[in-house]
Amino acid sequence: MRTVFRTLLLTASLMVGLTVQAQPYPSRPLKLIVPFPPGGNVDLSARLLVPELSRELGQPIVVDNKAGAGGTVGLDAVAKSAPDGYTLGIASPINHLAAPSLYPKLPYDAIKDFSPVGLIASVPMVLVVGSSSPVKTVQELVARAQSRGGAMTMASAGSGSGNHIVGELFQDATGARFVHVPYKGSAPANTDLAGGHVDLHFDQLSSVLALVQGGKLHALAVTTAKRSPLLPQVPTLAESGVPHFDASTTLGLVLPGGASPELVGRLNAVLNKVLQRAAVREQFLKLGAEPRPGSPAEYAEFIRSEIARTARIVREAKITLD
Repeated sequence: MRTVFRTLLLTASLMVGLTVQAQPYPSRPLKLIVPFPPGGNVDLSARLLVPELSRELGQPIVVDNKAGAGGTVGLDAVAKSAPDGYTLGIASPINHLAAPSLYPKLPYDAIKDFSPVGLIASVPMVLVVGSSSPVKTVQELVARAQSRGGAMTMASAGSGSGNHIVGELFQDATGARFVHVPYKGSAPANTDLAGGHVDLHFDQLSSVLALVQGGKLHALAVTTAKRSPLLPQVPTLAESGVPHFDASTTLGLVLPGGASPELVGRLNAVLNKVLQRAAVREQFLKLGAEPRPGSPAEYAEFIRSEIARTARIVREAKITLD
C-alpha cells in the first residue's frame, strides 16, 4: 500500500510540475524599465507602446522609471534581472551605444548582458542655425566653417550627449571644424542659438520643431536617410552633399542577456505588430519619431555597428563626460 501511495504522490507531483512548466507566457504582469525621468521623449515613447503591448500579451505592463547616470542605472537594472521575459528595458544611444566608450567603469556589457528584441523608433536630429544666420544651406555652412578656420561654434546638450556625437560625426564626414560649446540640456542651447550666441546645433526633431515652425530657428537638414514627414521641405544631409550620412536617436526593446530565442521571437512579433498599426505610427509621428519594425538579428547588428562607430568618434574627438 505504501508503495502504491508513494507512486501516486510522485505522479501527482510530476503532474503539478508539468502544469507549472506549461503555463503560457506571460502568466503575470510585466515590468518595463525606462532609464530616464517621466515626461521626456524616451518615457513618452515607452508609454505610447505599453497599452498596445499589454493588450497583445494579455497582461498589465508596469512602467518603472529608473533614471540616473545618463540612463545607465536603469539599463543596469535590466541587465541584472532574470531573463524570463517579465522585465523589459528601453535602450537608447546614450546608455547602450555610447556608454561603453564614455563610462570607463560601466557595470554591464552592452552586448553580452542584453538580448535584443527589436528596434522601436528613431527620432531624426536636425541641423539648425539661428533665423538671422547668413547660412541657408549645408554647403554654405561647410564653406563658411572652412573659411573661418574652425572658429564657428557648435552647441550641444552636454559633452558626450547624442547632439555632441552627431556633431562630431558631421565634422568627420565633411572636414568642417567647429568649437564645441556644451550646455546643460537642449533648451538653453537652442535659446542661445536663437539669440545668435552660437552658430549651429544638432538637436532632436521633437525639441526644435516648434522653434523651426515659429521662425526662431532655421533647419538646414535632417540627419536621417529619409526626410521627416513633419519637415518635408527640409532635405537630408545626404541630399545636401554629405553622402551616406544617417544618424538618429534610436530606441530599442531589450531583455536581459540569456533570454531564449523563442521568448525573443515572441516579443519581437508582438512589437512589430504594434508598430505597424496606423494609429501607433501616427502617435509616434506626433513625437517626431519614425517606427522601426524589424528582426532581433537586425537590431543586434545595429547595436554592434553603432557601438563601434561611436567608439571611434569618441576616441578621435577625445570626448569626455562633463
